[in-house]
Parts: sequence; C-alpha cells; structure tokens
Amino acid sequence: MARGRYCIGDGSFSFAAAHHLTNLPDAENKAARPHGHTFTVEVQLTDTELRAPGFVADYAELAPVGEYLKRELDHRDLNALFTFDTTTDALAQHITAWFLAHMPPERGKQLHAVHVDFGATTGAHQRVDDESFTFEAAHHLEGLPDGHKCGRPHGHSYRVDLRLDRQTSPRRRARLRALLAEYLDRHLDHRDLNAVLEFQPTSELLAEHLYARTLGQANAREAAAVQAVRVWESPRRWAEFTQDERSGR
Repeated sequence: MARGRYCIGDGSFSFAAAHHLTNLPDAENKAARPHGHTFTVEVQLTDTELRAPGFVADYAELAPVGEYLKRELDHRDLNALFTFDTTTDALAQHITAWFLAHMPPERGKQLHAVHVDFGATTGAHQRVDDESFTFEAAHHLEGLPDGHKCGRPHGHSYRVDLRLDRQTSPRRRARLRALLAEYLDRHLDHRDLNAVLEFQPTSELLAEHLYARTLGQANAREAAAVQAVRVWESPRRWAEFTQDERSGR
C-alpha cells in the first residue's frame, strides 16, 4: 500500500453556556436573543506514524482540553468572555488557538481539526453514505504505564465505518460491504482480539488492518473505491486509517 495516514477523534468534551449572536443579517433572527446550548467539542489529531503501543496519542493526553473548557467556558455567558461573535466556527478557532498555545508541541503538530457543535453530536459523525458495521469484542493493550486502565482486560461495542467513493455503484458497494461484514462476523465478533490478531489491537491498528484486509479481498476496481476505514471504540472516540494519495491530505 501507499503511505498511510492515521487520524483519531475525541468528541467527549462539552460545556454548557449562554450566548447570543450579534453579526446577523436578520435582526429578527432568534439567535440574536440571549439563549444557550450544551456545546460539544471534538479534537482530531493526525499522523503518519504511531507511538507505542499503537497510538496517534493516548486519549488521556487530551484531558487538559476538557479541563480548560470546564474551568473557563462551562456555565458562563460567552459574550461576557469574548469580543468575537461566538459562532461554532469562531469557538473552534479559539479552542484551536488555545490548544496550540498550551498543549505539548508534539500534540500541536498533530492537530488536524477542532469541531464545535450543539447537543449530543459533533460534525465528524457518520456520513450518510458510509457503510457501517458493529461487533462486540474484548481486548487489552500491553506496554502501557502501570495502572493504565487499558492494560486490563475490557471490551467495547465497536462500530466500523467503511468510506467508499461517492460514485461507487450499488453492485460494487454491496460486494465490499459483504466482504467486510463476513470478516467481522466470522473472525472478530464476540472474540478476544488479543487471541485472534497478531498486533496490538488499538483502534488505530484495527482501522489499518480492516482497510488492508478489505483491499486485499477486493478486485482492482473495488479496491479503488475504498477511501478510509474508521473504528469507533465508543460513541465519541474513533480512529481512522486511509492512504495519503487517496485522502488528499
């Protein structure tokens, strides 16, 4: 395969705040009235190489982002804190700037995007044309610091999103879906991943494995349609693998 790229997303951050928008073309727009939201924040990191035991970064390393949001933005009036119009895009830019100024430089170099949304979802959730699958499995990770919870046997209700070119024909799409569904059902569902896989079963390496497996079972035209595989270990945290020449990044 061509050089790969890994990306992870952590959308577990949120804060509850009041605000109103001022730069609206319509003075009657209800967003101009004082109101509020539960804002959700997703941070995405990307890299072409993984750190041991197979991470772009440990999600725990992103904890300072949540601490900042809770300490400075949670249960506040955003218009009293900021001079800019507090749209979700502007808030994402602010959090990006905070991240680059306060997080370790290595994480700053990996920062790919920050998304801010309202309510229970963030902008990076499933695309409507992704093919999605689920499987239930146990695993543990080796080589972590003593006491790290991921070193203990545990499990996840995994979701896998197979991203295909939007122009993929229904027949080709169905064939690729069947290939991945059969593999997940026969080899990973209701299994201990450490017992059936020959690598550390991090979400990043699982995504790469499923991407390579799908390409390996597909013919040339089918393989050309495959853009990325994303593995969700929880409703808010995911890892994705693609190839640079396919991703355009």
